[in-house]
Order: sequence, then C-alpha cells, then structure tokens
Amino acid sequence: MDLSTISALLDDPALAEARLRPMGVCEPSRVHEFLVRIADAGVTLDLVADLLGQFAVHLPRISDADMALNNLDRFFAAARSPLSLAALFERDRQALPILLQIFSTSQHLSDLLVTDGESYDLLRMTEGQPVARDVLVAEIVAETLAQADEKAAMATLRRFKRRETLRIAYGDIVLAQDLLVVTEQISFLADAIVEAALRAAERKVNESRGVPRLPDGRAARFVVLALGKLGGVELNYSSDIDLIFLYDGDGTTDGRRRQSSTEYFDALARELIRLLTETNEHGIAYRVDMRLRPEGDRGPLVPSLESALHYYDVLGRTWERQAMVKARAIAGDLDLGREFLAQLEPWVFRRYLSRADISGIRALKRRIEQRAQREGADHRDVKTGHGGIRDIEFVIQFLQLLNGGELPELRTGNTLVALDRLERAGCLNDRERTELEENYRFLRKIEHRLQIMFDLQTHAMPEDDEELRKLAVRMGFDAASGSSAREAFLAEYRRRTGVNRIILNHLLHLAFGDEGEVEPEVDLVLDPDPPRESIRQTLSKYRFQSVDNAYDTLMSLATERIPFLSTRRCRHFLAAIAPRLLAAVSQTPDPDSTLVNLANVSDSLGGKGVLWELFSFSPPTMRLYVELCSSSPFLSEILTSNPGMIDELLDSLLLDRLPKPEQLRAKLADLCRGAEDIEPILHSFKNTEQLSVGVRDILGKEDIKATNAALADIAQVCLEQLTRREFDRLGEKFGIPWIAETIPNDAELSNGAEPLEVRTPETRIPNPESRRCEFVTLALGKYGGREPNYHSDLDVIFLYEADGQTRPLRPNRKFNETSNQHFFGELGQRIIKSASQLGPYGRLYEVDARLRPTGRSGALATSLAELVRYFDEGEGQLWERLALCKARVVYGEPAAAARAMEAVWHVAYGRAWQAADAEEIYQMRMRLEETANPRNIKRGAGGIVDIEFLVQMLQLRHGGMPLSIRAPGTLDAIDALCDAGCLARGDAEFLSKSYRFLRNVEARIRLMNAAARHDMPDEELDLAKLARLLHYSRCEDLLADDARIRREVREVFNRHFQAESREPSIASAR
Repeated sequence: MDLSTISALLDDPALAEARLRPMGVCEPSRVHEFLVRIADAGVTLDLVADLLGQFAVHLPRISDADMALNNLDRFFAAARSPLSLAALFERDRQALPILLQIFSTSQHLSDLLVTDGESYDLLRMTEGQPVARDVLVAEIVAETLAQADEKAAMATLRRFKRRETLRIAYGDIVLAQDLLVVTEQISFLADAIVEAALRAAERKVNESRGVPRLPDGRAARFVVLALGKLGGVELNYSSDIDLIFLYDGDGTTDGRRRQSSTEYFDALARELIRLLTETNEHGIAYRVDMRLRPEGDRGPLVPSLESALHYYDVLGRTWERQAMVKARAIAGDLDLGREFLAQLEPWVFRRYLSRADISGIRALKRRIEQRAQREGADHRDVKTGHGGIRDIEFVIQFLQLLNGGELPELRTGNTLVALDRLERAGCLNDRERTELEENYRFLRKIEHRLQIMFDLQTHAMPEDDEELRKLAVRMGFDAASGSSAREAFLAEYRRRTGVNRIILNHLLHLAFGDEGEVEPEVDLVLDPDPPRESIRQTLSKYRFQSVDNAYDTLMSLATERIPFLSTRRCRHFLAAIAPRLLAAVSQTPDPDSTLVNLANVSDSLGGKGVLWELFSFSPPTMRLYVELCSSSPFLSEILTSNPGMIDELLDSLLLDRLPKPEQLRAKLADLCRGAEDIEPILHSFKNTEQLSVGVRDILGKEDIKATNAALADIAQVCLEQLTRREFDRLGEKFGIPWIAETIPNDAELSNGAEPLEVRTPETRIPNPESRRCEFVTLALGKYGGREPNYHSDLDVIFLYEADGQTRPLRPNRKFNETSNQHFFGELGQRIIKSASQLGPYGRLYEVDARLRPTGRSGALATSLAELVRYFDEGEGQLWERLALCKARVVYGEPAAAARAMEAVWHVAYGRAWQAADAEEIYQMRMRLEETANPRNIKRGAGGIVDIEFLVQMLQLRHGGMPLSIRAPGTLDAIDALCDAGCLARGDAEFLSKSYRFLRNVEARIRLMNAAARHDMPDEELDLAKLARLLHYSRCEDLLADDARIRREVREVFNRHFQAESREPSIASAR
C-alpha cells in the first residue's frame, strides 16, 4: 500500500471503513480514529501502512478484532514512544500478532499490559517459559520482606501475581503450552505468594508476641495445606484457594506478651488471610476458603496436628476423605505437612472398607449421579454441567478412594496424573483414559479462556451467539468460517460431555453395580452439603413446621458429641434408619418437638451410633424410643439430666420382666457397699429403675398394678438404705435405743401410785421385754397400697416399739444418752431431710409424715403404746382410721413389723361401725371434690378417690373381717371384698376395670410431666399426646370413655353409700 493511499485513508473515514471491514472489524470508525491518533503522535506513514498490512493478515484469524484493536489503541496511548513501538512491530514480525492474540483473548491481561509499563518488556524477555517453584518462592519472599511496611508488602504480592500471570498466560495462549504445565505454573505462583505472605505475617506477629516454643524449647512449627485444585497442582486463573492450617504442639511464645501457641497461631493465620484477601488499589492476591478445615466454620482456625488427626479418625466423613485426596503442603514447614499427610494417608485410602466406609462411598457415588441430573440441565456450565469438569474429577477421586488402599500408586492429587495411573493399574482401559483425558483438557481450556477474559471465577459459557463464536475462535476453531465456528465448537462440546457421561456412568456401575432405589432420606444424612431444594423435598412430607430446623436437628443426630466415638459410624447407621425414624417421628402429635427432644436425649446418652445400630435391627425398639421422646418428658428428662445412661436405656428396652423387690434390694445393697456417700448412688438407682418401669409401661408390657407396685418397691429399697445409714450415724452419737429395763408395778398403779417421773425404783419391777428397741416405718396412701405413680409423694408414719433409753454401741464407749422418743424422732427427721431436700442430684422423694397421730403438732416418731392410746382414748378421727386402711410396713424387723400391724389393725378395725360413719366419709369425699377441676380424674366426680373411699368405707364397714379384706392395695381389696361377699361381683369387676383405667390415664399424664398432674389436658396438642400414649387414635374417644366411666363410677359410689346410710344428703345424691 503506497503512502498516498495511506494518506487518503487517514483523511477519509469511508475509505478506511472499506479497508477494515473485510478484516473482521465491526466498528471501523474507532479504528480510523486510532490510526489518525498514532499518525499525529509521530508514527510515520510507512509504519502505519505496515500496521494495516499486518492487520489484514492477522485480524481475520483472531476472535475479536475490535477488542484487540481497542486494546492496541490503549497500549499505544500508554507507550513512552508510539513511534518506537510501531518500529518494533515492523522489525519483529511476531510482536504484533502475539499482542493481538492476547488483546483479543483477555481483557484482564490487556489491562495489565496497558497499566504496567514494564510488563511487556518482561513478557518479551521471559517469553512465557516455565519457572521452577523454588525460584518463584525465593524471588517473591525476598521482594516482600524487603518492604519496610505492610502496605508495600501487600502491593508487592499483588504486582508479582499480575506479572507472573502474564507470563503464564503468554505460555498458555501464545505458546499453547500443555495443560499440566500451565496449571502447575499457576499453582506454583500461588504457593510462592502464600509463602511470602506467611513470612510477612510471621514478621509482624513475632514483633509483639515472640516465637512460639514447645515445652522443650524448640520453635513450634506451622504449615499451610492446600486442597482442591491448588492442592492437586491444577489451579485455574481465577480460583479460590482452599487452605488448612496446622501447628505441631502446645506451648507458649517467648516475647514480651507471652501467649499460648493456640492464640499465637490463630493471630498468625488471621494476619496471613488478611494479607492475601484484603482489597487495595491493586486488588486482592487470592480469595481464601477455610471451610474444609476440621469441623468447618465451627472448628478452630488452626487446629493442632494431633487434634486434626483425631478429628479425621473419629469424625471424618467420606467427602473429607475425598477432599484430602488432593491435600498438599504449600507453605510454612513443609516437613510438618508431609508428616501429617503420611499419618492421615491410611485414613484417606483405606485398605479394608468397613460398612460405614462402603455406605459413604456409595453415597458419594449417588451424589455424583444426582448432581449430574440436577445441575446437568445447564449444559453451558463447563464445571458442573452434564459431563463437565466436576463429573470427571469426582469420579476419578471416587476410583482413587475405592482402589487407593490396595494401590498406593493411585494416591495423587492431580487429575491428569491420576488418569494415567488408573489406566496403568487396570482401573481404566486405554479408550476410557484417552477419552477422559482429552475431554478434560478440552474443558479445562474452555474454563481458562472464560476466566482469563476478565479474571472472574466463572464456568458458564456465554449465551449470546456472537460471544460464543468468539469463544470458539479462542478455542482454536477456524475464525474464517464465521458462525460455523460456533456450531462446530458447540457440537464438539456436546460430543465430549456426552462421551464423558457414558464413560462415567459405566465406571460407577462397575464399582458397585445397580444399587436399586435408595431413599432420599439416606442420602440427605450422608450428603455433606445437600441443595436446599433437596432438603425441602425430602423432609416436607414429615409434617415439620420448620424444615430447615428439622434438617439441622437431623444432622445433630448424625454427629457424636463424645470425642473418641466415630461420627462416621454414627452417620452410617443413622442413614440406614432415617426413613423409618422420620416416619415414626411424623406420626407423633408434634414432629418438630419430638425430633428436638430426640436429639437432646440422644446427646445426653452418648454413643448414638450404638443406638442407631440397635434400631436398625429392632424397629419396635426405635418406635418406642420415638414414643418416649414424643410423649414422655418425665422419662426423657431422666435421660437428659443424667448423661451417659445409654446402657441403662438399652437394658430397659430389652428387659424381659420387672425385677422383684428382693432383686432390687440386693442390687442397691451391692451398689452402696463400702460407699461413703450413697446419695448419688440412690439417685442413679432410682432413675435407672424408674426408666425401666416407664419404658415397659409405654411398651404395654405391664399392667398398671404391676407398674405401681414396681414404683413402690423402688421407693421402699431407697428409703431402707437411707434409714440404715441415718440409724448408724445416730447410733454413733446417741447409742442404741433400748426398751426400759423396768416397768411400773401394776399393783401400785391400781392403788394410785405417783406419776412415772417421780416413782422410786421400789415402785417399779424388772421388764422381761427389755431388749433393743426396733424402729418401724409405716407407709400410707398410695405408697402403703403399693400403688404410687410417677412423682407420687410418700406418706409415712414412724413408729418404735416402746419407750426407754439408749445404750452405748460398745462397752466403755462414750455416748450421749437420750430417750428412745428423741432418738427415733431425730431419725425420722433425718430420713425426711435426706430424701426430700433438693440437692445436686435433685430430690430423691417427697416424704410426708403429716398423717401421724396429732399431725404436725405431734411427735415425729410414735411408740406403739402411744398409737393405741391415741385411738383408744378417742382422740383418733375417722379419717385417720380410713387412712390406716392402707397401712403397710416398709421398714422394720419382722417381729416388730408384726406387732406394728397388730396395733394398726386394732385401732383401724377395732371400733364398731356406726351408720353415721358412712355419712361422715361421704362428706369428706364431697369436700375434696369441691376444690377439684371438673377435668380432675383423681378428685373430680367419679374419679379415683370415689373408688378408694368406697373401698375403704367397705373395709371399715365389715370390720376388716375376714382378714383378707384388710389388703392395703385398692385392687387387692376390691377382689377380697368380692370374695368375702361384701361387694357384688359385677360392681367389683366394674370398679377394678375403672380404677385401672383412671390410674392408667393418671400415669400417662405424669409421664408427660404435666403441670396439673391429675387433670385431663385442655390443650389440643397435649390431649393428642395423652391419647397416643393410651393407644387411642382419636382424642374424642378418650374423652368419651373418661366421661362414661366416671359417670358410672359415681353411680356405683352413690348407690353403696346410700345403702349404708339413711341420711338424706346421700339418699338424694346423683
């Protein structure tokens, strides 16, 4: 092109357009302006002509002529001498084509060349050749540490990255270097910058804190591990870097501000992250992701090597094993990193796979398949799309995990190297390896071209046809073919990703075959990061009010809280039962609270994996556990308040029958033998045994009579131990109670002898009964009848045989002599205090002695003679005799116990029945009803008290004869009254059945820990829980049965009292 033509072209935009459009320029006016500017800046016409000539050759071959020329315009504008630059292009025929290729491929690189005047010269000098890792590290470390302040150090790190990225991209884009070389260079650059940032961070932190030292004086070590693509030495241009920090031991720093190693390394890590991620005028160095560290965001930023190894051994999951396949030490003490990875290697690559390992790997396989189906719809995403980069990487890692235990040569973090080794090991055939490798290289090249364009972490191909054509040309498809380049590229992309899926599906099928249908709940438990939509779809069918909270709780169930227990095993067994467990939870009245309670109880137990394993073999046991957590706060509270009761719970679930009293007594005695403090033993024993009773109760393995009797026996043996202990303690202080050696002379008494306290020895005679005085505890109320419920108080009367004084335990031993009444009163007080006080273990039992003769105003312990005198002289009331119908000895030597019951029966049944007694008992009952809620099943009309008062009235009415009707238990007494002809069989059967029903309802209300322990719930949810515990499918049916039974009980009650009294108040009762 002659100079006159060039001159005319510069003067005439139309002529310029005619020349430029055939070269692929879409905006020739801007190019014309560029040419005019450089000519005005001193570039000669002959050099302009040369530029146009090179444009004609090279522009049609590049992806975006306008982008390239726009960046060239900026490059000329930034040049110190546009003329020298044009002359360079004339002299070096490769210089301009190379720049045009870069300028059309990456706006990011173009900006770097334009803004950094030295970068082009360096680029020409290095020509994109690879640089050794050690050289890069040494160079940037020296440059960074040479900076006097932090700001300058951060700028140095960022400039170095930009400069070296240009070099690497030159080798990639211009020299078409192999993918392994390019990704290795990008990874080495990251290694170097992290090392330099670490050195700068150490310098800063050490200034104020000193050097961390181990106890032996050696400096503590710190290492940075990389995972993901950086760990695999296959980093992208714009990847996040996944890091883990470790240090090797505890100690303190040696600086002015002494700190623990933990504090020091936490500060060091935070400073390192800040140097890499903080934005300044030069941008950032890298985005850092620390979420792959042990325990993720919940764990310490810098765990010790020992704690990290423990975490992976006990809590590590399959996805973490997959992640650690790519782990590599990149900065700090590399030897420490290699030591750690060598110790971790047997965990990552297991030679023998447990059931939990296989479960985890199967789940990994399903996640790969499901993710491909879920995300594969976006065919333009080269990373996550159908047959994309992640598909290949995940399946390769899957094969490495599956075979790496037996084949150590497969233990590499690099995908291309792994492909080669998998083929050599026979895990891939030649065609599979070749196809996957070529396709992987193709997809990674697309990824690089997308990211280098604007230095963005993107994997999505453009949707615009023209932008897609440009990408096709950058990938090497013929630019001259126009739109057909785009079509050819898309066809090749679809072919390669399709081939990937065929191969990968085949490989996954070979690994485990067709597993059949796996419930989504299983994978939800095993998936480390399920999509929100998957969580919602899986859990929404289980009636949870908050699906997100339910998922969090489910994950809690999958995690062992005790450090030495395996979460991997726990998760495996939970996944196996998850569908059935969630189904059982969903059938409870309130699934959300059931699941939360289940998590709380399970956390307190410890060893959740053992529990889930049991449930996998015993679905009925699992259903019971859900029931317990759904509707029995009383039992679940025992578990949550007493951590570690997993063995006790399992024993309860598997128990064949309730223990007999003598078995309970022997067990507790053995536990207490030799113990100085029996309080924790008693509380633990009570909790364990009540748990067993409650579990069998919920299971329906025992009727209410056996359940109540077992609860009474547990209380009795606990109070026996307390009584013995307190008796022994008092004996050390006061000696042993002894019945008086002398008694009044009966003859003198008849002659009006003086009162006892002033009698002389001559007025008394020796007592043939003088011996050790025995103590007797009399149980009354529900406790006396062996029918207490959960939470029941224990009504007692403390008795002793006769008055007298204490004697020393051993001859010549000092002691504080006292009366038997004082001794046994003190004993009773101590028993009540020990049992009833609220201590660190809670309250053992609420012991109530107010039913003793003269009530609260009377002596706490009463002699048998005083008990008889109290009633015989008319002080005893009818209600007290009524209460004594339920008397039973629960502590005392057999002969003393027999004498005590003889005295009790004398005062209870010795008085002749009078018609007015029925009226008085009836009025007592009515007064109790006046203050009762209508929903109260105990004191309300037709409730439990109706039956108890009726039975006790009949016992007194018939004078306790035959003796069998004196049974303290209500149900036993009903049977005895019937057998004795005192109660019609129809009434007896009805009362027995009704009493069992009402006591059963009461027991379930107690298990629910309801505030109103005898009231039918008025809240719909609580009523539903109660109905479920009682095996009613509808609340309405429970309420109907309750109303009917109580109505009929009242009718029977009124009929019997009417028959025993002529009082109008009874006769007219309804």
